Amino acid sequence: MKPSFSEVIKICNGKIFNLPAHIERMNSTLQSFFGSTIPFSLKDEDIPLEFREGLVKCRIVYSLENLEIEYSHYTFREINSLKIIHDNSIDYSFKYAERTAFEKLMAQKENCDDILVVKNGFVTDTSFTNVVFESDKGLFTPSTYLLPGTKRQTLLKERVIKEKVIRIEDIEDYRKLYLINAMMGIEGNISIPISSLKIDSL
Repeated sequence: MKPSFSEVIKICNGKIFNLPAHIERMNSTLQSFFGSTIPFSLKDEDIPLEFREGLVKCRIVYSLENLEIEYSHYTFREINSLKIIHDNSIDYSFKYAERTAFEKLMAQKENCDDILVVKNGFVTDTSFTNVVFESDKGLFTPSTYLLPGTKRQTLLKERVIKEKVIRIEDIEDYRKLYLINAMMGIEGNISIPISSLKIDSL
């Protein structure tokens, strides 16, 4: 069975955000798997009328033969705690529509709101975001990410954040971490104190 992939695009009050980065990742994914791409564009006038106000999540599920677009009004998940989960074999270098690997890890989060995945001792991502750590020296995102998120790439290009190797034992060097993805950035201040990370062992 050929895999399907997904993209999530932010729309706010009828304005589409960071579309070129999403199209670039779609084309790169299709080229990697199928050696070809499909034509795709999204314009403000394509947005259904009922989704032209407020914050909206546009989810695209696609493969070489199929493309589906879904719109939904978006509210931020309340994330106050993260359980650190070790998985040395997880691979999410492409944004698969199928998320079985994360579902299995989320089953281990206990009473925490989400997970922070550590692979071979290196900090990666949560189940649905990249992360940015804050210290007195600045803002840093792990170089050992699972998925090269579009918001992460934008913040790196704008030099708002820097890439850095962050091991699990380095976490205590930071005071908090931000969750970032296509729908939310650092300016949204979706952050968690380091003290709210549940670490069973290093």
